[in-house]
Amino acid sequence: MILTNTILSIEGMHCASCASRIEKQLKTVAGVHFVSVNLASNKAYVQTEDQQTNQSALEEAVKQAGYTAHRYVPNEHVHTSYEEHERRFGWRLILGGFLAAPLLMHHLWMNSTLFQFSPWAQFAFAVPLYFIVGYPFHYSAIKLLLSGQASMDTLISLGTSVAFFASLPALWGKPADLYFDTTGIILFLVTLGRYLENRSKQKVNRALEKLVQLTPRVAHVLKETQQVDLPVEMVGIGDQLCVRPGEAIPVDGEVLEGKGRADESLLTGESLPVEKRPGSALFAGTLNGTTTLIMRAQSIGEETALSHMIRLVEEAQGSKAPVQKMADRVAEIFVPFVLVLAAATLLGWIYIGGVNWTVAFQHVVAVLVIACPCALGLATPIAVMAGVGVAAQKSILIRRAEVLEKTRKMDVIVFDKTGTLTEGRPRLMDVMVVGKNNEEQLLRYAGALEMGTNHPLASAIMREVMVLDLILPKVEKITETPGAGIQGWVEGRPVAIGTKAYIESLEGVVASPQIRANVEAYRQGGQTVSLMAVDSKIAGILVMEDALRAQSKEVLTQLKQLGLQVHLLTGDGEVVAQKVADRVGADAVKANVTPEGKVNYIKELQAKGLKVAMVGDGYNDAAALMAADLGIAVGTGTDVAKEAGDIVLVQGDLHKVVEAIQISRATFNIIRQNLFWAFSYNLLALPLAIFTQIPPSLAAGAMALSSIMVVLNTLRLFGKKF
Repeated sequence: MILTNTILSIEGMHCASCASRIEKQLKTVAGVHFVSVNLASNKAYVQTEDQQTNQSALEEAVKQAGYTAHRYVPNEHVHTSYEEHERRFGWRLILGGFLAAPLLMHHLWMNSTLFQFSPWAQFAFAVPLYFIVGYPFHYSAIKLLLSGQASMDTLISLGTSVAFFASLPALWGKPADLYFDTTGIILFLVTLGRYLENRSKQKVNRALEKLVQLTPRVAHVLKETQQVDLPVEMVGIGDQLCVRPGEAIPVDGEVLEGKGRADESLLTGESLPVEKRPGSALFAGTLNGTTTLIMRAQSIGEETALSHMIRLVEEAQGSKAPVQKMADRVAEIFVPFVLVLAAATLLGWIYIGGVNWTVAFQHVVAVLVIACPCALGLATPIAVMAGVGVAAQKSILIRRAEVLEKTRKMDVIVFDKTGTLTEGRPRLMDVMVVGKNNEEQLLRYAGALEMGTNHPLASAIMREVMVLDLILPKVEKITETPGAGIQGWVEGRPVAIGTKAYIESLEGVVASPQIRANVEAYRQGGQTVSLMAVDSKIAGILVMEDALRAQSKEVLTQLKQLGLQVHLLTGDGEVVAQKVADRVGADAVKANVTPEGKVNYIKELQAKGLKVAMVGDGYNDAAALMAADLGIAVGTGTDVAKEAGDIVLVQGDLHKVVEAIQISRATFNIIRQNLFWAFSYNLLALPLAIFTQIPPSLAAGAMALSSIMVVLNTLRLFGKKF
């Protein structure tokens, strides 16, 4: 079964109960497997069976829930939802401030003759506030009411309507208290809260916006003898493009003509420009240097590395941390609970408290307004968006929100050696010829056998073959054993390359005492040794060395300071493995490990009750990354490893491992603080509104402040140094 991911932009969503309602409705659509609605980004993330669920069915489901949806297109909609919100509330905020100011002064200094307003004057201020400034809330409440539902807007609309219409009899001298000032102040404060909340959300989304803005709108396509400027969407695979100096590269591809440099810092985090020449890879969104490049398009549209990165960030921002489930369950029943509580408050104060309707109404309005669960709905999603966004700015892709919670539980972090702690570019240091073979022939055979593999040791052999400009023979019947070796037939002769154990396991191959002594001598020197067999006899010893990354020791020290044990896994022998472990300061090391052995090692640690993180970059690490509680894939490695990782380091800098853990832990701490504040606010505010004389206008201010506090606390992530 093939699953398709769809992102919808949602309009009209204001609280956690809105998000919960939309999720429920989308789940009723046939073919939908997974739904996550994010209040902070106003998006729904839907996973459906391919060709079983069409776009219109999803949009109709959202419409039935009382909201509007359309397909999310980053380049088109990354700003529009926030701009639409600002247009909707911005001018109303100005109008509301102008009209609410006199009412606020009357409310605060009603005993002063300077700010005494007649009932009709208060009514004149309150009417535009109620019908114009409050229109978005009333419209949303009525729309939901027609479908038998309620939301935060229902509470605001109901509370202000009660206050407004209960005041009308006083205009004709009837015995009634005036709440026109309360109505106006509440609507102004709630509108102010919505406006500030929207601006804060926009800041949280800025990391994603920067990624989206990297893609240029126009490409210079070469058509026969002329150059045509076309929208990037019209570029096809195989098209030849001209990229002028200083321009952004429009699609992924390779250089055909020209030599220069490209600034890939915004995509990879690498500060130094990368050299480009014919055959070099180019990535959409990166900046060309000072020379013109001619390129061929290889990946376009959603298939580019940049689009893939944007998609990963968006999917991560839309995912939910396990800790959010409790908040979702509370938010789902909160609005109906508050409506029942408001009715009980009214009846309680009248029949038990013995007060008049005027005092009881004050409590009801305060309960309805102060209880809005905005802060509860925003607490987790806005923190997830911020954390994932901060990480993306540092070229770290956090693929799922649950990763934020996982990182604080890790006990052990396991590193693959080759390509992770080391440069991953071994050099062929020596070829010891055994028997009647010669070095050139051995390198030709080795190059032919290793040409189609992606193992780092194979790369070392191929680089030497290219330097010597050797012509490689054809190879047949290749069999590769990951982490051990490879064999095949070259010019009609059986050839094999691999570890000592692998070569000796082949039928008829026996290593002499002298060969074993030589192998051991090289290993004592900290070098990696592969044996080569031809015609079922050992024909040579290939000696390679892979330099440690400069930052390896420093990074492992920092991880220990974060409370993690550091373990090292490698396919190398005991001597080489221990020398590397000593140099980088690993707590434990396991040598001669196959890909299956890496998985088993992780499972052994997990069986002891330890939570294990795995850092790797290669094909051999994919299974271990999946088996670990937390997989961290170094982005300079293979696509298999990157797909297997919970966290992807786009840039191959090991410091990013530390940053990823620090950002994840800091984000989860923010989530916990936000949830604590949101729950505490509601637990304290509701009893105060029910049992004490809280002015409804103060209740509105407290409600707006609760959401703003959650957002401001989240924004602290952007100021932290990682």
